[in-house]
Amino acid sequence: MKFDIYEFFSELSKNKAKIRMDAGDPDIEPNDVIINELIKNIKDLGYAPYKGLDELRDIIAEYHKVDIDNVIITPGSKAAISSLILLSKKVNLISPYWSGYEFSANLFKKQVSIINTKFEESWEPDFNKAENDATLIINYPNNPTGKVITQKKVKELIDISLEKNLTIVSDEAYRDIVFDGFRFKLTDFILQNSVSVFSFSKTFSMPGLRLGYAVGDKQLINKIGEFIKANITSVPKFSQRAAIKALEMWEPIADQVKNTYYKRLTLFLNKINNKKFVYIRPSGTFYVFLKLNGLSGTELAYALAKKGLGIFPGEAFGREFENFIRVSLTTKEENIPLAAELINESVEELDVGKHIN
Repeated sequence: MKFDIYEFFSELSKNKAKIRMDAGDPDIEPNDVIINELIKNIKDLGYAPYKGLDELRDIIAEYHKVDIDNVIITPGSKAAISSLILLSKKVNLISPYWSGYEFSANLFKKQVSIINTKFEESWEPDFNKAENDATLIINYPNNPTGKVITQKKVKELIDISLEKNLTIVSDEAYRDIVFDGFRFKLTDFILQNSVSVFSFSKTFSMPGLRLGYAVGDKQLINKIGEFIKANITSVPKFSQRAAIKALEMWEPIADQVKNTYYKRLTLFLNKINNKKFVYIRPSGTFYVFLKLNGLSGTELAYALAKKGLGIFPGEAFGREFENFIRVSLTTKEENIPLAAELINESVEELDVGKHIN
């Protein structure tokens, strides 16, 4: 069964799915202080500078230990990444990968090279397989696997990028959600021919504001700026004012969010049937990537949709992952035991049906 994300959303809507563990849409409520700041500034509807408010850029520049000209505020992290794909000759993706990268590359008719990673090798990437003279998109902690790479691996990546003339785009949307391992910013290692991209959607639970930032090589930051000027003009000032307040409380909010998702992860893994799945425990993000024993993840996703539970099949992250599912822990704790029970039950039913047929 071939998976189409939009048809699947229609299926979830048709079945009035009550537990949504499919999309990476955080359910944790934003901090009230941030919301109040947003409300206070909501009437300020004039244009902002295309690179963003200097007050916000200054805070980010100080955090990354760079000059303000190395920083730009973006309409979500997706726009920054998409603009850099547009300006690339060819793109290297590390599989499994978030489908948005491929959507942009296909839209802009870019050549895409896939660097495959394997479950049996704990999703460890071999950066040497990257095509020369291309853009390499990395995403750690990784969606969908929860993989976190080591400091040694980052240094290896930088050496290879210089040797192969790679532009590194580091998607760090889940930078704050690391349970085990190395929490890194690419800017701690390199600025030359590289960009680190961050989203306010995951840590601060503000996906609807479409707010992110990019930090890196000034030439690349200026290219993102040209894209924003040509297509978007600027990010709303009220969103940026809310972001300033969010960053003032960054660490305590990040700790709370990380602890909440870790608690949910532990609860889910304790309830899932380990005889029916194998998995590598995620070191970060709020996702679990589970491998099924010879069953179709897409069939399981549709079976669960009929029971009111949304999850994503592995096919959404690469065609070779048809025997996987991704579960997003973006639901209240009380829903997680029921979700695990429905998954266990549906796998049993599909397994029985497979042997009968």
